[in-house]
Amino acid sequence: MVRSLTYRFMWAITVVMILIVSINFMWDINQQKRQAMMEMREKAQVITKELIATREFIAQNQNKINCDSQGGFEFKHLNPAAVGMGISKIFAEMTNYSIKQTRLIYRDMQNAPDDFEIEVLQKFKANPNLQEYWAESEIDDKRVFRYIIPLKVEESCLPCHGGPVGELDVAGYPKEGYLEGSLGGAISLIMPMDLFVANLSANVLRYSGFFLLLIGASIGSIYILVNRLVVQPLSDLEKAMGQVGAGNLNVDFTNIRAEGEIEQLATHFQVMASQLRDLYYNLELKVDKRTYELEKANEVLKNKQQELENVNFQLKEANRYKSEFLAIMSHELRTPLTSIMAFTELLLTDMPEERTIEIQNLEEIRKNSENLLRLINNILDLAKIEAGRNEIKIDTVDLTDVIGSVEGVILPLAKQKGIIFHTCFLPDVPLIKADPEKIRRVVENLASNAVKFTDKGGRIIISVAYEKNDKEVIITISDTGIGIREDEQKIIFERFTQSDSSNSRKYSGTGLGLALAKELVEMHGGWITVESRIDRGSVFKVGIPELPKIKNGGGRNG
Repeated sequence: MVRSLTYRFMWAITVVMILIVSINFMWDINQQKRQAMMEMREKAQVITKELIATREFIAQNQNKINCDSQGGFEFKHLNPAAVGMGISKIFAEMTNYSIKQTRLIYRDMQNAPDDFEIEVLQKFKANPNLQEYWAESEIDDKRVFRYIIPLKVEESCLPCHGGPVGELDVAGYPKEGYLEGSLGGAISLIMPMDLFVANLSANVLRYSGFFLLLIGASIGSIYILVNRLVVQPLSDLEKAMGQVGAGNLNVDFTNIRAEGEIEQLATHFQVMASQLRDLYYNLELKVDKRTYELEKANEVLKNKQQELENVNFQLKEANRYKSEFLAIMSHELRTPLTSIMAFTELLLTDMPEERTIEIQNLEEIRKNSENLLRLINNILDLAKIEAGRNEIKIDTVDLTDVIGSVEGVILPLAKQKGIIFHTCFLPDVPLIKADPEKIRRVVENLASNAVKFTDKGGRIIISVAYEKNDKEVIITISDTGIGIREDEQKIIFERFTQSDSSNSRKYSGTGLGLALAKELVEMHGGWITVESRIDRGSVFKVGIPELPKIKNGGGRNG
């Protein structure tokens, strides 16, 4: 623990100090270098301007210099260029600096520019507003400061360097044809940086020594303080807590030499140890009491569990009796109902046409009998599904036949109410594997609902399409009926649920048709959805996979 805390703390402090001092060191060195460069630039400006001033003085006094005692012209070969070369040579011999006049088209080899000077002269030529140029460079593996200032052609320069081009001047050189204000050349100064490098190295050594001294002193002080104020008190506290963990609750934490927060921590541990002693002495009594209470609670839970199992068994039995009752009653009701429908058909066949009232009554009997038979079939199918005995008989199904069968049942009902009814098959609808009777029941229930809730003059469309990506057939039943409220669309597929469940509802029914349709579709591994708006109609969509995905609750034959 001592090693971990001390060394981690010292390591973190050391890293922070190294980072801060390094940033300050780099910034300080950069500032010193910048300041040294500015000082050398200022010195170079003074030296070059002194040479320019000398040249200007010679240029202004050319007439006096090149006259003899009688006032006649006598060229003394003391033009600004010659004077500048002489001064540069003497200046170089007296110092370790190098200064010269240079230009791209030079007259004397001593004025020939080097590569650096050529590059700068081209910059002066490209940018007339550039007044000076300086940079750090190397010559013969030595760092030097180079400073160049442009020379502009003045009126005093034109007699020797103006026009016409090629004409010899007084010194015997051909004139260049310069214009006043154009670039005539440059003054180039080379200053050694030995002193700057030496000062920079000395500063680096001084900073490094100070940095090492600071790190050493800081680490030593931190080590002593951490051990004295933190590590040693925590070590004593750890030993005391170890005794408490071993079962000795009489440890005295007040003997630990600590200050500040650690002292407060030791006080809290002392209080905790006292509380543990009290808890330990009363623990056995509390454990016995809690054990007794838990035994009683477990006994109560066992009794409740047994009661719950009995209730579950009774519910299962009641559910089984309900399913059996529904199946038996539905089966027993279908037999007399079938007879009623058969005798009704016979009576309608033999009934004379002039007896319209009797025919209407028989038609009403037949219609209600058919509705009752569909209701009984729905109840019977739901009971079979709930009991897990409803089987799916898989066969190759042509949905054209299925929709045609439904159309034969629904079309007369639609015509009777004055509803437009038609079907639509999109291309590329394949044959599928499904139970044809179950699919027919689904479509017929949805179409019957559409007829029931669509008024005269409405429209019902059954369309079939194929979704290649999902490999499933989509059957859509749309109508322009009364629609379904949005809050009721979530519950219409539940058993015995209708959109209008009030006592004064307009449309009759038990609410089993949609529930049965959903069960039959899901037995094929498909899905059913509804989209509807009040007074705008409803759209039911059924998705049947091309190959069936039989779910639990249905068998598979065929």
